[in-house]
Parts: sequence; structure tokens; C-alpha cells
Amino acid sequence: MFRNYFKIAWRNLARNKVYGIINIAGLALGISACLVIYLVTSFELSFDNFHPQKERIYRVTCDINSPLRGIFHIGNVPDPAPMAMRTELTGFESVALFHSYYAKVTIANGNLSVKQFDQLKQGETRTDIVIAEPQYFDIFRYQWLAGNAATALHDPFTVVLTESKARQYFGNIPLDGVIGKTVIYNDSLRLSVSGIVKDLPRNTDFIFRDFISFATVKHSFLANDFGLDQWGNFNKATQAFVKLSAGSSPAKVQAQFPAFVKKYVSLGEEDKATFKLQPLSDIHFNQDYSDNFTRKAHLPTLYGLMGIAAFILIIAAINFINLSTARSIDRAREVGIRKALGSRRSHLILQLLGETLILTLFAAGLSLLFASPVLTAFQSFIPDGVTVRLFQPPTFIFLLVTVVVTTLLAGLYPAFVLSSYLPALSLKGATMQKGNQRGYLRKGLIIFQFTISLVFIIGTLVIGRQIRFMLNQDMGFQKDAIINIPTSGNYPADKKMLLAARIRQLPGVEMVSMSNGTPAASSHWSTPLKYMEHEVTVPCQLEWIDENFVPLYQLHIIAGRNVLPSDTMKEFLVNATCARALGFKRPEDAIGKFVESGASDGSSHTCPIVGVVADFHTQSLHEPIKPVFLAVSKKITYSINVKLLTRNQRISHFKTTVAGIEQLWNKTYPNEKFVYTFFDDTIARFYEREQKTAQLMNTAMCIAIFISCMGLFGLATFTAQQRTREISIRKVLGASAANI
Repeated sequence: MFRNYFKIAWRNLARNKVYGIINIAGLALGISACLVIYLVTSFELSFDNFHPQKERIYRVTCDINSPLRGIFHIGNVPDPAPMAMRTELTGFESVALFHSYYAKVTIANGNLSVKQFDQLKQGETRTDIVIAEPQYFDIFRYQWLAGNAATALHDPFTVVLTESKARQYFGNIPLDGVIGKTVIYNDSLRLSVSGIVKDLPRNTDFIFRDFISFATVKHSFLANDFGLDQWGNFNKATQAFVKLSAGSSPAKVQAQFPAFVKKYVSLGEEDKATFKLQPLSDIHFNQDYSDNFTRKAHLPTLYGLMGIAAFILIIAAINFINLSTARSIDRAREVGIRKALGSRRSHLILQLLGETLILTLFAAGLSLLFASPVLTAFQSFIPDGVTVRLFQPPTFIFLLVTVVVTTLLAGLYPAFVLSSYLPALSLKGATMQKGNQRGYLRKGLIIFQFTISLVFIIGTLVIGRQIRFMLNQDMGFQKDAIINIPTSGNYPADKKMLLAARIRQLPGVEMVSMSNGTPAASSHWSTPLKYMEHEVTVPCQLEWIDENFVPLYQLHIIAGRNVLPSDTMKEFLVNATCARALGFKRPEDAIGKFVESGASDGSSHTCPIVGVVADFHTQSLHEPIKPVFLAVSKKITYSINVKLLTRNQRISHFKTTVAGIEQLWNKTYPNEKFVYTFFDDTIARFYEREQKTAQLMNTAMCIAIFISCMGLFGLATFTAQQRTREISIRKVLGASAANI
């Protein structure tokens, strides 16, 4: 019986090639969309699920609640906190601190440089180098391939590598032979390899592959990157993770935090700091807590992708239903004959569903061929590690379920309609044109198809306008024709100052400034500012600048003056939000008042406020404006900001100026790669997620419209076939093809 069903289904498909191609192509696109989106969402939802005892692993975060500024979510704690928590709090099996580190890496053979790996750009790329305490490997279990797991990170000037990093640095020598090899970080930090561990799977945010021993910090220049005694310094690079003891609970541990915070963290009377435990499973999706190593997934976007896939599959199924019910007139006699010869309705339904299943299986086969090219075409916003692996049980089961659901969704209604025809009427040529058989359902489904297509079109237009608005909105500073050049902190300060002075002499340069960052960046220093007279402490973002920073970025001073040239921190600029948070009703009231900073460049912590600048956005427009203060320090300003001359200049002049800057760079830093970014590109990266969403909406819109138009084409073709006699009569009476 089933063999007969298959033969008939194949013959019908061969006889009606146009309808078969339309149905298979539509279903293939729908199943492809479902398969690709399933691969992406299942990959994202599986992040860090493989860690042993993952339910007991938490990150320590901090929420600061201020009546004036609302709630600040900070994904880290001050540097001294993990060490104090280890000795003063209970309920932990292990506490570990690690610090993200950006460095140039050199592999040497004696005094000769064998390999060199450039430093990644901070704030734009996630680094895979961390400075970690030994307890890191107690919380996150790795498979050790070489070295002693118990002692590998205990001694200073040691580093543990993953297998892939060891191969990258030293080639395919035996892993035991890598132990004792030297890796040089930032030209002067020479470390000995003490262990090799197996790489974690791709579905993890812990992308680290170089683990520098934390004991190295106190014995090297790395101490400059830490505030080991500064409880007011919230450095995003520093992370604290804990593993709770068996039988302990987050509630019991968090009950100890208020007294701990009161003892060590000093804030204003109205401001409250709260330490919290963030579950490991929440880190990949929670946008409130930022850091330097995770790649955040946006759950609403994932749910939206699932919805898009479902709608595309539904549109393809609607095509199948429309074409099948439209062709029911042609198959009425076949149904009548089968019923007259004794076929039951259930047999007819099985036969018609079998035909649908064959088409769906063809479509599923095509979707597997489409999936890999689609992943390649959209690799810019598909996570690394997403691949098509049909024979993995979850993927195979998903595809099987999709085929079954699609078969039922697309074939069940047409099967019930066709099998309901009365044999006597069918054999006489009657088609039972009643109700839905007159086309009401078909017309309704077509309207639904194009409604969904219009929703995609409208969504695409709205998202496009939002992106244009955000990219062109005034953020409170100048962003055009400015390039940012990062320099290394491993050279004497005179080198960067000499380079900046030389760049100022170029004819295409209008102004040059030194700073630690830009007015708007993905991350900033976080530290409190305390005004003792009002007994208020304000969590602030800190930017290290020079006297040219304000005029170069055209920040507007609304009270007081700009900072004066200085080598160290002697005076502050604050933004209007910071001045209000400190308790000043007018910007002018803040001028001359002394405030204390939680961070220092080695000079005084207490300095006067000499100016108030208008508020500006330090991050994307998604984020509220936060309190900011600016301080001068030649020691910590590693970035050169160059304002290019734009008056009466052409694009070729910009290229000539940048080429001139590169020549000066090569003279100053002959062993360093010249890297620069345009500041407006940095702003555009804030809205990368929105831009990717726009691309997805464009793609979904094109697919939905294409499938809908294919279905409409099929119906139009069928209608033309049904009206062959009418068309012939019209032509005999003189109608042209254009008239018809």
C-alpha cells in the first residue's frame, strides 16, 4: 500500500513540476531558516553548561543605588575584595580573582625573536590573556595535559597555556617539551610555561588561553594595573568568581555582604552599595553587568529569530495549502474513483499526507545544502562555533520534528478537503464549490502572507530610521575627522610625547591630544568622587586627559575653565550630572571646591574642581548619562587623539596625513604595528547589534516576499490554466495578449 502511495505521489510531482518546484523551494527556505536559527539559538543557550557543578559557581557583582542617579550595575568588585572575602566570609569552597590583560606577545629563542603577536585593541576585541589566581582552576575545571595542576600558578613569572595556544606559540613539539619555554609579554615580562591545559569547548565565555600567575603582579610592572589597596577602584578588567560550599546557598552568603560592604566600601549616606552573586548561567545573557571577556547574547533577539523562522515556515506552508486546495478541482475525479473502488477516507488522507511528506523530505534535503552557505554568508553576526552537524542527536531530532510538523501543517487541511468529496458528485464533474471551496480561505491565507511581509517591511524601515537617528544624534562632543592611536605603556613616556609633538607639525593636523580613552567608549575607569563638606560620595567614570582634550572634542565648558598643563593629577573637570550628584545646585557652585578621588596616578587624591562641562554620552544612547570627572596625567594617557584638518580638504589629503602619521610612528616605535581607528567608527560599533538586527530583518523580508510571490505566481498560473477556453474566445474575438 505504502509503495503504491509513493508511486502515485511521485507521478503527481512529475506531472505538475511547476507546483512541485514552488512548494519544495518554499518549504526548503522555511526549513533552512528554522534549521539555521535552531543552530544559533541552541548554541547560545548552551553556553557554559558543561562546567562541573555549574550551579554552585557565581560571579560577585555590585549594585550602587543612589536617589539622585538611580541604580548602577557593576560587573566587578574592587581589587582587594576577593582576598578579603576569602578570609572574612564563609560559605565558599573557593574564591578566585582574575584580571583581563592586553599584551603584545613575543616568542624568543635565546636573544632572537622567533614569533610576535600584536596586542589586541582594548575595548573593541576580547582578550584571551588573564592574570589569574591559582584558585581559578579550582572553580573552572580544565583537563591538564602537562605540568602540575596543584602548583602551576603558585610561583611568580609563570604562565599556563591551553593546547591551542601552545601549538600557536611553539608549533607541534610534544607538550611536555613546552614546559619551561619562555613567553615574553609586552617586551619585558618574561614568563616560564608551567602547565598546558585542554581548550574549553567553543560555547563558553571563558575564552582565556594564557593564564599568568597572579603572584607575578607584586614582582613586576603589572602592579601598576592593579589597585590592590584601593577599595574605591572598580576596574572592569578585574573579576571575582566564587564556588559555594556544598550545602551553602546564595542567600546565606549574600546575608554577609552588607556588613562586609559597610566595613570596606565607603559611599555617601544616601548611596548604598550591594554586593550580589550572579549565577554562571546568567552571565552570557545579562546586559546589565559588562566586562572585558564575555560576548553577550540578547535573549529578545533570539526569541525574535525563533518567531521569524516560524513565520517563514508558516508562509511556506500557506503556499502549499493554497496550491493544493486550488488543484483539488483537478483531483476530484481521482478521489471519486478511489472512493468508488472502496478506498476509505483515512486511506486517502494517508496518501495525500504521504505526498506532502515526500515534498517535505525533498525540501529538508535542500535545506541541509543551503544551511552551510547561509552560515558562511552571515558569518559576521553568527557566533563562532555554529556548524551543521546532522548526525548529532539534537540536530537530527530537530530536523525530524520539523519535517513532521511541516508535513502536518501543510498537508493536513488539503488532505481533509480532498478526502471529503462525495464520489457520485466528483465523477459527474461537480466540485462542491461551497464556503471555503469558493476560495475564501485561500484569499484569507494570501492576505495573511502579505500582511506578514508588510510587517517585515515596516520593521525594516523603522529599525533603519532608528539606526540613522542614533548615528547622527548629537552626543555632546565632536566625533568627525578624529583618529585615535593607542600606544604601549611599556615604553618611556617621552616616546609617546615625542610622537604627539611630531604629529602636531604635520600640515594636515589641526590638533593633538593625549588621553587614556575617548569621550565615548565601551568601557571607562570607574571610581568614586567624594565631597566631604556635603558628606556625599558619587560613583563616577574617570577619564585621564591633557589640556587639549576638551577643545579637540569640543566639550562645552559651562562654568569655570579648562584644566592647565600638568604632569600629574592636580585639578578636576566634572560634568553637570556629577556636579548635581555632589550636591551643587548650580554648576558655578562647584568651582573651587575640593573633592577626593578613589583613584590616583601616584599623586594627590584630593584636588579642586576647576570647571564643569556640559553632559555628554560616554557610551551609547541606550545608556543614561553618568557622572564623569576628568583629570590630567601624563603617566596614564596612552592614546593619541588627532583632529584632522577638514577645511578645504579632500579625501586624498586625509590619506596623505594618515600616511605621514604612520611614518612618524615607524620612526618612534619601529618594532610596533601602527594601528588607528576613526572615532566615528567607534561610535558606530555601539549600535552593532541594531545593525545586525536590521540585516536579519532585511533578509527575512526578502525571503517572506519571495515565498509569497512564488505562491501568488503558482495560483495565477493555475487560474490561467482554468480559464483557457475564456482566453481562446477572447483572442478569437480580437483581444491581444496585452489586453488579456
